[in-house]
Amino acid sequence: PLSSDVASSENLAVDGMDPSRPGTPYDKLRSVRPTAYPKDAPVQEIRLTLDGDMERYVWFLNNKPLSESDLIRIKGGHIARFIMINRTMMHHPMHLHGHFFRVINKHGEYSPLKHTVDVAPMSTTVIEFYTDEPGDWFFHCHLLYHLKVGMARVLHYDGFRTDPHLDSIRPALFKDPFYSWSSLTLMSNMAYTNIEFSNTRNIFSAELEAGWQRVSSLEWELLFTWDRYFNRFFTAFGGVDLLGTGPDVENARLVAGIRYLLPLNIESRLWVDSEDGARVALGKSLEITPRISVFGEWEYDTHTYQEGRAGMRYLFSKSVSLVGQWHSEFGLGAGIEVRF
Repeated sequence: PLSSDVASSENLAVDGMDPSRPGTPYDKLRSVRPTAYPKDAPVQEIRLTLDGDMERYVWFLNNKPLSESDLIRIKGGHIARFIMINRTMMHHPMHLHGHFFRVINKHGEYSPLKHTVDVAPMSTTVIEFYTDEPGDWFFHCHLLYHLKVGMARVLHYDGFRTDPHLDSIRPALFKDPFYSWSSLTLMSNMAYTNIEFSNTRNIFSAELEAGWQRVSSLEWELLFTWDRYFNRFFTAFGGVDLLGTGPDVENARLVAGIRYLLPLNIESRLWVDSEDGARVALGKSLEITPRISVFGEWEYDTHTYQEGRAGMRYLFSKSVSLVGQWHSEFGLGAGIEVRF
């Protein structure tokens, strides 16, 4: 039942949205003639969640990209009813090749016929079409980068035989390339950098933090991790954590843990290590204006105890920010952040 879905509730995405952007128009549309199918026709109901992560630029149907699950199998001679539940804060114009479908609205049997429907953020849209066009038909989000990264499926009619040559090359058509990016923050009291190399499900990263203010010699920590991404809330990871002073590595330990997105967009991280220790960390960033944001982080490690930071960031350009920060070990500092 849809009542169990948050996305089936009304008005979840109203407060805080741009009031100049109109809502979807479908309740205002009424067909000039009845579009309903015979009441005794068999119905095949398919539930599709529209999922994704705006920070990582990954987009899914039922929490999987096209490369992991490419087919929606449908039965000929049925009414196919798609219940599309948008669990993201973006609009998704969903387009079906080879068919027109009914967008179910308050006009019932006079619901309009469309080939594309905009599924609004945090909302549910229901469409119906009669399955009388045997073949393989593409169904996808018409925001092209959403399509390209996997928010798509092939509707495959049961009993339809695809060309054997196409079947043989289909596995080679799926691609999930790796992308890399990094950032460097250099301040008067400390520096840190992050390098990331990732595709849809795998994230390889290196994080370096070094400080020299209020300490007798340079102190640093270098963390290498491999993360396995499950959804925008949950990631599991493993890696190695190195701590040192000056040029010397004083401690090296294996770590394994999870990252979880808590309510209010608080990022959490919990790990255990090979020396019978553990670490928990919480972090939050909040935009005050389009260019100014504040951030904070707290962590507790059973070996090194508490550490915290808080600061402000001014977005100067897409690649450069000015940063001011207080750190519990290295004090106050200011500097520049560059993103590559």
